[in-house]
Amino acid sequence: MKDISKTRDGKITGGHMLARALKHKGIERIFSLCGGFINPITIGCLDYGIDVVSVRNEMEAGFMAAASARLTREVQVCLAEPSGFTNYISAVAEAYYAGDPVIFIGISSNTNNFDNKGFKEMPQSEVVRCMTKYSIEVNDPTRIDWFFDKAFDIASNHPSGPVQLTIPTNFIFTGQIDENPKPGARVFDPKRKKIHQPYPNPADLLLVEEALRNARNPVILAGAGVWYSHAEKDLESLAENLNIPIFTPFTHIKPMNMSHSMHLGLIDYHQNPCSRLIGEETDVILMLGGQLDFPVNFGEAPLIGENTRLISVNATARELSDNMLSEDRICSDIKMFVQSLDGRNIPAASSDWISRLKQKRSESLDEVRKYLSDNSQPVHPMRMCYEIIMQLEEDDYLVIDGGDIACWCEVALNAWAMEGRKIAGIIAPGPWEQMGTGPAFATAVKMAKPNSRVVLITGDGSIGLAPGLTPLETAIDRDIAVTVVVANNAQWGMIKNQQKEMWGREMGTSLRDVDYYKIFEAAGAHSSLVLDAKDLPNAVQKAWSSNKPSFIEVKTSPDPSLMTKGLVEMRVRTAIE
Repeated sequence: MKDISKTRDGKITGGHMLARALKHKGIERIFSLCGGFINPITIGCLDYGIDVVSVRNEMEAGFMAAASARLTREVQVCLAEPSGFTNYISAVAEAYYAGDPVIFIGISSNTNNFDNKGFKEMPQSEVVRCMTKYSIEVNDPTRIDWFFDKAFDIASNHPSGPVQLTIPTNFIFTGQIDENPKPGARVFDPKRKKIHQPYPNPADLLLVEEALRNARNPVILAGAGVWYSHAEKDLESLAENLNIPIFTPFTHIKPMNMSHSMHLGLIDYHQNPCSRLIGEETDVILMLGGQLDFPVNFGEAPLIGENTRLISVNATARELSDNMLSEDRICSDIKMFVQSLDGRNIPAASSDWISRLKQKRSESLDEVRKYLSDNSQPVHPMRMCYEIIMQLEEDDYLVIDGGDIACWCEVALNAWAMEGRKIAGIIAPGPWEQMGTGPAFATAVKMAKPNSRVVLITGDGSIGLAPGLTPLETAIDRDIAVTVVVANNAQWGMIKNQQKEMWGREMGTSLRDVDYYKIFEAAGAHSSLVLDAKDLPNAVQKAWSSNKPSFIEVKTSPDPSLMTKGLVEMRVRTAIE
């Protein structure tokens, strides 16, 4: 048998070339599940000191890569063999709608039998083209590093997002690739990494300056572009100097410190009723790095008033073309735009506007504050979320997953943020709203921030959607001390409550009342069951003290979230008769 562990002098395998390309770009870790198709790559990673995080399902690998990319704002890599490619497609969609720079590398069948029903043959690049920035199949093994460099550049630049790089199996296994370029050949620097940051046109800056000078009730909408251009601190400074409140679209990346004095929460009047004033009174909205999609009602009334002047700033003309209901569209890197605008000595807006918004925000929470001291059993979901969030400190991260419980968590965060407390960050599903991401997200966040405590709040429905023998298997295998808190009400609550409200009946929405904590305890996690809300702080502290992956099950009531009620209104209103 031919020994493929060694190549002739001056030659390398395609897998080695890819691993070398990863190393040149500073990739220290990839997410994958072992498979015969990808062995040359994983062995190459071993040679280059690249950690291969081996998971139980490629969907988990994709979710971990997406969360790592979202948190670090650095390109991450998910690697899979052909059937693993179909497993990670949900993660591609999640990354696409959130703008996560992930390179998904799928190994395809041997090119020698192309279009002849080869082993696991599939046109991978065509399957995910609609949900990637770039999707291509490598056509020459000697160009693997060339394609990877291009994929890296496209994924990392504005608007950041996932790419699909498909490589045939025989290209990975071949050992006939020259280790070095031929003498005299033009080459590129394989270590190059550059994010292009276009400056705003001076005329556009003048336009915005004049609009803000004349505005009575201006508002800033902070989209994902704020985060991915590293502009969050600059935006806080601008908002403080101009006295303009900041709102964040629901289900988008949370780019701001939610407890900052100028951040007034979600633009969603079901979960944050003070944002209703935007549609009623705001005369100028400055949307930075955002998109007029479903969470902002596509830029339509009543969320954005018909007489409101909407100014969109995005880093590319392609993004601006989607924001067609904007009166003014400006092409600029968000960080460059915010810094340029902050230096133009624009007078601050009246304090009356932001004071009224803050008062309305406080008043709107009155109807749900009663839940914060609700001692009933089962535990009210908002009380559960609030008690957990209140345990978090400045270096801690919160991960959110689920349906109704995620929406209750948003309301609890709104109440918590008004107290001025701060945590390191919040990671939740993006506009695709993919449930089941939580355990993978939490594990990835803890790996990226090992000195921080990471807590996931999720539900019994979404925990079952998460891939793996148990969804904490990777964390347990690697001794990654994340804490998972599951609200167990034995139902698909958001769907069940919609059915009951709209039809008075329900179907297919009940779950068995399983003692999940016993399953996770058997798998090796520190586990506990909480029946009384007063016991939650102690349960969290014990979980942290264990220094192990931890699981806390909380028996919760089936109360529908404010967002569920809003979805009922929306679906009745938009139903096709």
